Amino acid sequence: MKLLTTIAAVLISIAAFSQDLIEYDNGTFTQNGEELSMEQIGVLTLLNKAGRWNFRRGNRLIRMHKNNNLRLGNNTLNFVGGAWAGSVGGVVLVGTGMYIGLVERVLFDAIGSGAIGAGLCAVSYKAFSRIASSPEGCLRKRDKEFYKVADKLNEAIKASNQ
Repeated sequence: MKLLTTIAAVLISIAAFSQDLIEYDNGTFTQNGEELSMEQIGVLTLLNKAGRWNFRRGNRLIRMHKNNNLRLGNNTLNFVGGAWAGSVGGVVLVGTGMYIGLVERVLFDAIGSGAIGAGLCAVSYKAFSRIASSPEGCLRKRDKEFYKVADKLNEAIKASNQ
């Protein structure tokens, strides 16, 4: 039994290392030691239908790193939108809780408005998470997005090979 397990482990490791995996490190994508351009990665995301949103977001963060006005405009818009959605969502949630607490039975209207309030709070959280306070913050967020792109592309390539 140990022999079968060992053979299976060796075959799986050989299959894993023989695939052409895309790796990302510090601003560059590589495949089998060769550097890939951003255009090639863009084409791969379109062909494999994987990581397109993350790729676009990463490229936007590169532009925000280079252009201070774009970063400040993005931060202002996300702050104002996040503050508005959070305050309105919080008021709706508190109002729903008070309404449910004052009325003996739970009405579907109260549940619906609670869901709307919770959704607005989630939108607020997402908006605040998109604020990059410094150019280095843009690079950190870019790296997170591009790591996701590499992972999604590798998953898509593995799925297409099987």
